[in-house]
Amino acid sequence: MFAHQYTDRRSNRIHSFSGLYDACKHYHWPHQGALGTPAGVCLTSSDVTLKALGNALKSGLARKSAPCTLIAASGIMKWGGVSAGNVRWLTNHSSGLATLLATTATAFSSNSLADPVLLNTQLRFNAGMTKVYSLLVDDFIIYDSRVAAALGWIVVKYCQDRKLTTVPAELAFPWAPAKEGRTVKWRKNRNPAKGTLLFPALTGAVQHAHWNLKASWILAEVLANAGGGAFTHAGPIAPLRRLEAALFMIGYDLPHNGTSNSQTNMPAEALTADMNECFTIANQKRFFYAIDQNGIRMGKGRRHSIAQINRLLTALWKAFGDQSFPLANSATKVRKDEVPYGIGAAYFEITERKGNPPDTSALAAALHEIGALSYTSQGPDNWSINIRQLTLTPDGTALDISALIQHEIGQNDLL
Repeated sequence: MFAHQYTDRRSNRIHSFSGLYDACKHYHWPHQGALGTPAGVCLTSSDVTLKALGNALKSGLARKSAPCTLIAASGIMKWGGVSAGNVRWLTNHSSGLATLLATTATAFSSNSLADPVLLNTQLRFNAGMTKVYSLLVDDFIIYDSRVAAALGWIVVKYCQDRKLTTVPAELAFPWAPAKEGRTVKWRKNRNPAKGTLLFPALTGAVQHAHWNLKASWILAEVLANAGGGAFTHAGPIAPLRRLEAALFMIGYDLPHNGTSNSQTNMPAEALTADMNECFTIANQKRFFYAIDQNGIRMGKGRRHSIAQINRLLTALWKAFGDQSFPLANSATKVRKDEVPYGIGAAYFEITERKGNPPDTSALAAALHEIGALSYTSQGPDNWSINIRQLTLTPDGTALDISALIQHEIGQNDLL
């Protein structure tokens, strides 16, 4: 009943599973190491990294340490391939982040959908934050688009077995489209609908949080009533985490149920929603960007090519090495050479004094999210180059962001 297969869009490899536990055994998620743990691709390596990040996060919350909480939460986003939109938000809210996360985790632990925290329209909850709270709340799964898709897929089988023509409201798990570019030819299907068995779209933080809690309750009860079995045996990885891993693997791409490969009953706006939400530092101005083979595409038609970004990073590297430097991107003062050398002046320089220095507010924030730049709120010089994430050109004279861009694109293919 639970056999499934699909083609990995990045490698063109066919993944085939004989059932849920087989999907768990074939768990595959390429991730970087964190806090001294190694990089890896299997469930064991992910579990080691997540335990280290979870312990660091809990320690940060216990001490109400803004820097420690931010580092751990950002590391979780990096592990999950969801830094875009999340790291900047975490950074902008770092001063009260420990209290915010602790308060929300307590609300989830209360197991009450009526908790005011979980009804607050300002609640921050998405595919990134579900990963954070999964490490803070007992028996709380990661509810992302892959897990949601697999849950719906199982519910369809349940409805068919029970001869139901509609999905029971208690099992109508909201789904979300895969994160894909506008020009992708073969879209992954995350919509489990079949015939009259329909599921709502995932539309907001409160709805997402509530269904994350509901899914966690249901899966915990499934395991509690399963008796002996592959998922319930003792081991270093919790049974609920193993079941979540199986769902994650199943939900990468569902059968298209009669739809074409390019259209999978997604909301129309989702077909072009490849832009990442982000925020500038000084004014917390919201903007959007996307990463593709050519570089970083900003809203309103602006683009920063890989070659241009390389020139910017190289200029800063030659001037500062691994030392910190300012943003200093005033439109008038950069043009008048009235600011210290920093990101704004370097950008103006490498664009032959044609670029608009304030544009670097958004560019720097995007480069921070993907790991090319580091940021600290301490001192006047907030920025530095994260040299470990970049490569050198063969002649050793310039930095190259290409590998980092390819890594981000690869992560998007898996999300």
